[in-house]
Amino acid sequence: MALALHLCNRGEAERVMAQRRDAADLQWADGYPLDGDTRAAAAYASHLSGRTGKGGSIPFGYYQVLEDGVVVGGIGFHGPPKEGVVEVGYGMVPAVRGRGVATEALRLLLDLAVGLDGVRRVMGRTEETNVASQRVMTGAGMQLVGRDPDFLHYEIDLGEWSASGRQEGVPPGSR
Repeated sequence: MALALHLCNRGEAERVMAQRRDAADLQWADGYPLDGDTRAAAAYASHLSGRTGKGGSIPFGYYQVLEDGVVVGGIGFHGPPKEGVVEVGYGMVPAVRGRGVATEALRLLLDLAVGLDGVRRVMGRTEETNVASQRVMTGAGMQLVGRDPDFLHYEIDLGEWSASGRQEGVPPGSR
């Protein structure tokens, strides 16, 4: 499996939001975009509105997850860092769930976060019943740091994340 992330520009995000693929867009897998993708793309497009043209983008946004060149999901930041922390969210089409695609996509996003100014930690949250999402975050090296009535909260300090995208001292494949 060859996995990559593609940062959407404003025009692409607007098409994901509208669930209308353009001939120039990357191929979409069946089931893409998910509801979470349309919401994330809408928030990103709104953030870009007035800041960039249709082809513009910023790194704290919405990325398409590509498996062998086909869009199989989305991942991204819920905006720029606040006090050094960015929040992530992700979702994959049913056909790729359970195969490690989301975990590897999160690792790629953490690789990216290491190089972004102002980011020291990455956090994510999930419902206690969403065991698959919990496994994605722990598989990517995030640790459970708290809970509230609605969510479990996970976090990773990027100082512990190497430039190669793997935690210091943790061999690849050992998670």
